[in-house]
Amino acid sequence: MVLGACLLASACSKFDEDQAEEAEVGLAEQSAGPTPFIANVALKMKDFDDLDRIAFTVAPKPGTFSKPVAVTYTRAWLERNGAWRPADKRLAFAVFGLYAGYQNAVSITATFHDNSTHALQVAVATPAYTGPGARYSTPQVRTARSATAVPGFDYMMLQNGLATPAVLDTDGNLRWLGARAGDSLSSVFKPDSFYVGSQTAPELFRLRLDGTYTSARLASARYTNFHHDLALGKFGLLAEVDAQDGGIRKIESILAEVGPGGEVLKEWDLNAIFRSTMQAGGDDPSNFVRDGVDWFHMNSAVYVPADDSLLISSRENFVVKLDYASGRIKWLLGDTSKHWYVDYPSLRALALKLKAGKPPVGQHALSMASNGELLLFNNGLGSANQPPGTAPGVTRDYSTPSRYTIDETARTAAETWAYSPTPAIFSDICSSVYESAPGHFLVTYSVAAGRTVTKLIGVDTAGKVAFDFEYPAEGCAVAFIGESINFANLILK
Repeated sequence: MVLGACLLASACSKFDEDQAEEAEVGLAEQSAGPTPFIANVALKMKDFDDLDRIAFTVAPKPGTFSKPVAVTYTRAWLERNGAWRPADKRLAFAVFGLYAGYQNAVSITATFHDNSTHALQVAVATPAYTGPGARYSTPQVRTARSATAVPGFDYMMLQNGLATPAVLDTDGNLRWLGARAGDSLSSVFKPDSFYVGSQTAPELFRLRLDGTYTSARLASARYTNFHHDLALGKFGLLAEVDAQDGGIRKIESILAEVGPGGEVLKEWDLNAIFRSTMQAGGDDPSNFVRDGVDWFHMNSAVYVPADDSLLISSRENFVVKLDYASGRIKWLLGDTSKHWYVDYPSLRALALKLKAGKPPVGQHALSMASNGELLLFNNGLGSANQPPGTAPGVTRDYSTPSRYTIDETARTAAETWAYSPTPAIFSDICSSVYESAPGHFLVTYSVAAGRTVTKLIGVDTAGKVAFDFEYPAEGCAVAFIGESINFANLILK
């Protein structure tokens, strides 16, 4: 009886162990990643079968206010990416968002199917960063983030001409850069990787958060390169591309939706769309749509799921709304003192009437605000490539983020909000504004102060500034576009 009781107790003890205890999780190894912002970590564990997820957080530096980098790898992500190495019973993954030149305190938690957990504290020492994005490490802080000034986001991604996409926190610390050479002017994050379009070839790169990357050529031989922005589309990525059509060069006037492997899903040729629309309206388009000339200068495009449409920015002319399926022009919004409006009744008939505020001029970075209004960076620079003797429109001496309400039934528009600081800021090219949370915005002035300064500002609708960072400008290369990115609660599925 005593022996039986002991055996029963032993069995009960085994069955009382939770899955985390049975897995015997521990740190196997850590090594440096391709840049100081990334480290490679491997955990040892007896079995992968019961693991549900892995999460890590990077403790903030003392005196900073951005939330910790917090990332969760789901089991599905770990399986899909081959993180488990059964031969040596190791689970390998990247820890990223580290401070460079710092002893980082990283917490790693393994959670199992029975909700039991095992937590590890890991110190990750990183070297200083000295690569092409080094200037991001030393901003001139005009307004520092504080405990009371909340920007509505904690991390921002910069599309730039210096390096891969750069991720900064709202205290001004550089927290992620990859090692791939080249720029990231045309780039977007989705959902666990950065996608970057080459400015010199029809090549799309997928840059993972561990710093590794792959590339794919675009399937159409007509396309020669990416330019300007890259955005999420209805099914894939909205790519602004240049093309050669039968020996005719089409400059910044074609939008394509492409898949991550380079598949071409759909195309909108603005040359053909505007030619046919103007001819149907009785106009001769030959002095407006001009082959081999940057007549359109597409610099932003966004898909609007609410009505299955596209909003496209033509810096030379206007904002145009297209029906996604047919490519039909729904409306135009822009400066009515320009060539397009003054000289072409067919385009005038498509124009929205501006009831209040100022029109978009030389605009960039279209998006839909949380209240359903059109948000854009209103640069204020008139047209640069209109035919001789035609109207280039107004040029202002200031730029503003602007938001517009559109009444498509009444065919009217009104500017409902603009950020107009004193003194005014003029950033005539590039630049962006994006809403990070309702009423909170990240504004990027790419070329302020006579194209000598790049500014990043967190501001709300009341004009309260949460932070203001400046960097020496290098054309649009330091920050072409800035947008918030969720490194504070990133779930990789």
